[in-house]
Amino acid sequence: MTTDNIFRMVTQYAQQNFFIDVEDKIPIFICSVGAHLFNTINKCSSCDFDPETIDDKGFVIHNCPMRHDKQPIYTPMSRLADTRIHILMRGDKGSGKSILIQLFLGDHNGLLYNKEAMNGVGFRTMLGPNSITEAGMFGSVDEDGNITGRPLARELCGGFLGFEEFSSMSDAQKKDHSVDMKNQMLTSTDNGRVMKAMKSGWVQYNTRYTLWAGTQPARFELESGLDRRFFIIDIEMTPGKELEYKRAQRKQAQMTNDTRVELAELNMDINRWFLERQLEVMLNPPTGILFADKIEEWLERPEVRSFESDLFRRLCIGYTMMREDYEGGTYLDVKMTPELAMLLETSLNQRRNVMDADLMLIKDTFWQQDLSKSQLLKEVERMITNDYQAAKRWMEENLMGQSWYFEYVPSKEGRGRKGIVCRIGGAPTPEVESKISRKIIWGGKEMTA
Repeated sequence: MTTDNIFRMVTQYAQQNFFIDVEDKIPIFICSVGAHLFNTINKCSSCDFDPETIDDKGFVIHNCPMRHDKQPIYTPMSRLADTRIHILMRGDKGSGKSILIQLFLGDHNGLLYNKEAMNGVGFRTMLGPNSITEAGMFGSVDEDGNITGRPLARELCGGFLGFEEFSSMSDAQKKDHSVDMKNQMLTSTDNGRVMKAMKSGWVQYNTRYTLWAGTQPARFELESGLDRRFFIIDIEMTPGKELEYKRAQRKQAQMTNDTRVELAELNMDINRWFLERQLEVMLNPPTGILFADKIEEWLERPEVRSFESDLFRRLCIGYTMMREDYEGGTYLDVKMTPELAMLLETSLNQRRNVMDADLMLIKDTFWQQDLSKSQLLKEVERMITNDYQAAKRWMEENLMGQSWYFEYVPSKEGRGRKGIVCRIGGAPTPEVESKISRKIIWGGKEMTA
């Protein structure tokens, strides 16, 4: 049984390598590994790539260490839940996004890397290419209806796929050959399903890969729905931190051979810990899951939006799976520890910094203004989503609960439809309120006619 504290071990490894500003981000990656393991226990009893259930011409993954024959243990709303934590880091150039991904997935010395992964030992890991097409990511078919090539989503099933620049994915969907990239990304990161109807046949399979990626602020474009699939990490870059990076580079360059040997040994210890925990979970998995009342109380806080609560619940699961006192063969007891409480608070603050930036843009631009709903939708489309339907969803998910957002139907003489007016700012003045015939959304609360 692996009893060392993996959070402490990886943090120590990063500190001795003079990594800057990673102490609050490393635990999220470790929790992602734990959530990935739990997802395996819950879903990998049904495998699309099992050589025993596929004919000789079908794609299989031989000796997959994740495959098993145990029943699912987590089925909220009578559906098979997916607990993977996909991570998207937002930060300027040189802020350390690539370093964090390479720390775990880098060839040869990545903490999760195993040269025997394709032979069934450890996790499959890969740093994705700088440019990719939809077919390269999810697959296409030949004239006989067979999936061609080696699509990454299929090859990396049960493993971790890293992209140092997520814009390579979002840019691909703007091209004629990859227009369906967004939809396939939505479903494959949500429930693992890949399904495309093509002229010569179907691309259809389920995959369990976990995606980690980085992006620059200017390229931060989450299509509607992707923000629900990704755990957001905000990496702030300041002049002081840039100076720290320069000093760290000097220390890294002057590292002695003895120190390098010590770090190599620690790297191997961490790599062995992940492998042992993987085997431990697969051989002696939990039989169910229990959430402590304090976990539920935290998730019910108003700052945590309804569609975000599941992401933070997954973080709690992943954290518990990676604790040094993990015990299989019984219910996974998810408790609120001081370390988990701090991790949740830090993660929530980072998410708010990123996801609320667009909200503040709308608030600041149209403060104390009245706009027709159709006009506001067009502005949200122009400034944020670049898609009209996505703008409608964005307004429902982000504006409706704000105390400074109001919708009303103005009094209007004569015939014709009375459109909805949106007010952003303080409550309407008595003069404006006298012209209101019906309140719809009033200070974030839905009103009756």
